[in-house]
Amino acid sequence: MRSAQLDSERHVRAAKQAAKDLLRELSADHEIGKLSSVASRIEAITELEEIPSAVELLIDTPLPLPLFPDTRPTGTHARRLPPSPVRREHPVAFLSFALNGAAFGDPQPIIPESLHDLQVEVRLSDWPEKATELILDAISVEPLLAYELPRFSFRRPQGVPPFTLKTVGRMLLHVPQALLSRPLEFSYRAWFVPEGLDVRVTAEGHTHLRVESFDPDRTPLTGYREIDRRLLAIRTEARMIPGTTDNALGDFLRILTPIARIAGQAIQDSLFPRPLSEREFHSEIKKLIRADPQIASELEEHPHAAGGVTDLSFRAIRIELKSVPDRTLTLNNVGEFLGQTAQYVAGSDRRFGILCVLDCSPKDLAPGSPANDIGLRIIPPPDGAGEIPIVLAAIIIRGNLSVPSRL
Repeated sequence: MRSAQLDSERHVRAAKQAAKDLLRELSADHEIGKLSSVASRIEAITELEEIPSAVELLIDTPLPLPLFPDTRPTGTHARRLPPSPVRREHPVAFLSFALNGAAFGDPQPIIPESLHDLQVEVRLSDWPEKATELILDAISVEPLLAYELPRFSFRRPQGVPPFTLKTVGRMLLHVPQALLSRPLEFSYRAWFVPEGLDVRVTAEGHTHLRVESFDPDRTPLTGYREIDRRLLAIRTEARMIPGTTDNALGDFLRILTPIARIAGQAIQDSLFPRPLSEREFHSEIKKLIRADPQIASELEEHPHAAGGVTDLSFRAIRIELKSVPDRTLTLNNVGEFLGQTAQYVAGSDRRFGILCVLDCSPKDLAPGSPANDIGLRIIPPPDGAGEIPIVLAAIIIRGNLSVPSRL
């Protein structure tokens, strides 16, 4: 909000609407008054200074989870009573998933044609008397031949509710996805056996799984694993920006990919061993990009846009090149070059552009992963006057590297 980012007001409205929806949902329950007061506080926020107190109140509010404590008396002299767990009309199964021992991501990258362990933990509020088995199975609109997900089953546990149930199955994806395809989506449902029981179980928690079928060896983008993962993250982030079309995003990623590959090559092979002028850098980078057969003749040099002359362009996506010999660069201090690039993009009636900067300053430290040097920058309209931002990829290419034995 302080920097007039385009999305800030949208998130404020969404938060207040969520609070309003929660208030409406809780209006019939008199036992969750504190949570209602939090929702009321969020809905009433008008100034930034009111946020910390709302956050503190929320942190201090116990959530009404569908879990039930053991209410047996404690103490050495307490009279032992038979357990009397609270019963609900419908049992609730609270699910959480892990992949190969780590928490399941959203979306979760998974290498296809490899078996993976899919673990599930179920916190079950109750078990119906006549039920013999609890089943968890996946439903999806994805092609059936594209995946195999486990069907989990649990026998009636011993003891009194609530129950904690855990098991592991095998997950297999058969085909990798195209770069622009959306994540595969699966939902797990729960039901009791025998099916004729007049009992419904509600599945809550992490019931919806989003998966990206990606194998950096079989379908590499640049040939550098970490850079490929960064490009996938940029694709997902750019897709969330209002007004982004698949065609524009596809062209943007197509030209971004060979430039990102050059960033990896620059460190692996020390492509730029000495400081270069901007003209020299322009000549070298043009040859390297044009060597990509998916770019080749479509790479333009010095087209005019917005009253100036751009360096390179691919399908009207402008690429601005800079060379900095006197200081070490990071993604946080290339802001001085963003304005020029953004104006070229706006003057070309496009949404996406690329800023590529050669850092040829003297190096006395080893460079980090080149994936750290690739990021997305959102340029909102001046004074927040509009809803269409300019989206720029910033890439730093490391040159003038020190000889490793001197470090």
